[in-house]
Amino acid sequence: MRKSLFWLAPWLAIGLGACSTFRPPWLPSKPLKMDVARSCAQWRWIGISRAGSQCPKIPRWTVSPLFPGLSSVDEGERAYESSSREAGDRNAFPDTKLIAELQRFCVYQADRWPPPPPPVSRDLVRVDQDCAALALSGGPGVAISDRDQFLSRFSEQTGRKTFPIPSSRQVRLAFLDTEPTGEEVSAWRGRSPHGYTLIKLGQDLVCNEKGCAAHVTSRLALPIRFFDAKHPDASKIDEKRGGYMGFQGYVAEAIQKEVEAWREQRRRGMERHLVLNLSLAWDGNLFGGLDEESVSEMRAGNQAVYRALQYAASFDVLVLAAAGNQKGEPCDNSGPLLPAAWESAATREESCGERRETPLVYAVGGVQSDGEPLINSRKKGMPRRTAYGENAPVPPIKRNRPLGFLTGSSVSTAVVSSIAAAVWASFPDHSSKEIMDLLDDSGDPLPFDADFWFDAKANGSPGPPRARRLSLCKALQAAHDQWGPPVQLGCETWELGAVKSLYIPKKWVPDSCQPWMFPQPETPPCLSCGPPSKYNE
Repeated sequence: MRKSLFWLAPWLAIGLGACSTFRPPWLPSKPLKMDVARSCAQWRWIGISRAGSQCPKIPRWTVSPLFPGLSSVDEGERAYESSSREAGDRNAFPDTKLIAELQRFCVYQADRWPPPPPPVSRDLVRVDQDCAALALSGGPGVAISDRDQFLSRFSEQTGRKTFPIPSSRQVRLAFLDTEPTGEEVSAWRGRSPHGYTLIKLGQDLVCNEKGCAAHVTSRLALPIRFFDAKHPDASKIDEKRGGYMGFQGYVAEAIQKEVEAWREQRRRGMERHLVLNLSLAWDGNLFGGLDEESVSEMRAGNQAVYRALQYAASFDVLVLAAAGNQKGEPCDNSGPLLPAAWESAATREESCGERRETPLVYAVGGVQSDGEPLINSRKKGMPRRTAYGENAPVPPIKRNRPLGFLTGSSVSTAVVSSIAAAVWASFPDHSSKEIMDLLDDSGDPLPFDADFWFDAKANGSPGPPRARRLSLCKALQAAHDQWGPPVQLGCETWELGAVKSLYIPKKWVPDSCQPWMFPQPETPPCLSCGPPSKYNE
């Protein structure tokens, strides 16, 4: 049994304002399907305490706050933020009610086995199993002789261009993924090459021979190496080198911790803005998070990530998330995955019914060089912004190891996050919404409409917007044209269908439609390279 779970583990996927998350204890949780339950730990639960009370202690369980280290906004930080914004811009700070909401989340870890589920009580109004999250899917390995061709194609298709580097780095670009946490990332240190590959893509786009426009960092969000839903001793969690998957609780905690790390730099006047890259996902149709009428009805893990995103948004942090990739046929592959799907779905319940004026998260889809959706794009899962996401080269991590190439919306998300960071660094006096509005308008139109998008009005919309393909060069050119000073970057013209895709199709081999997903990249990046232990040890 444990051996089979070893092989299943790398394929798992999970994948506010003033309103309270209070949920009456007599309201039962929606039961998970049997296959989905295999992705949720019986030995780790997320609880939500009663407003104003601490996480209650429960025999046979160790309890701790999910969001430790929450700090209030001090006068120095408030003064810096006020002086750094244009007149008329609102200060970006969380209100006390949002902080109180975050303080209600608890983590329960079993200290004896087998433990009974933590009971709902007067002080613990909701408790749910923590469920798994994974980096998104990718493509096959490619012959080593093709590497230069793919490197050149990727640079061309993403609009990589030499541009004026600001004198001071005012933007922090953080990848929440498989790579261990680090302020500076110069070499691969993790088990999975997924996070490091995306970081290298970001560095290639925001840096040139003159320096880097943004400070590129990593934050570990997926530390689980092996996972056994029933037995904690069989699960391996590596906080130093990372893993292949995580829990929703880990993702939520990583968001909050990265915001706190950035705030510390901002207090010193070093980093004015933060961009978060989330190239990970889970299926809202399986784990919930899409159909509930209010945030308080979501499972606790979904609520934790949602509240953490609200906390980030309260500081005007820009969050970009991958729309998701398909699993093997005949699995259900319709619609975007979470958290990207919250770009549109999140408007249903904010601040006691008031709709957001800006998206909680910006979703990113992937396209090929010919402008067609990626071969592994999900049906009805295309957002309004896309980027090239085909055959991103995995850096040569070890000698005599096969080279891997990633294809998927996670690659495209890294591209758009990097574009946003470069533009924001060049024009730091603008808000995250202004940056993303400019990026969306600068993209090349594609021959299809978006399947989901943010609409502050919700009703009376003129119709779906046209999907657009973003480019670093064209986004920077549009920013200079609109905000000055005038420059001519010499961006190359892109025509729909002018360049043929280089993607090498492969046969999809599904394991189980619920909830397994094909990881990105394969671990190892090709099927013939042996098990993860051989590749990574």
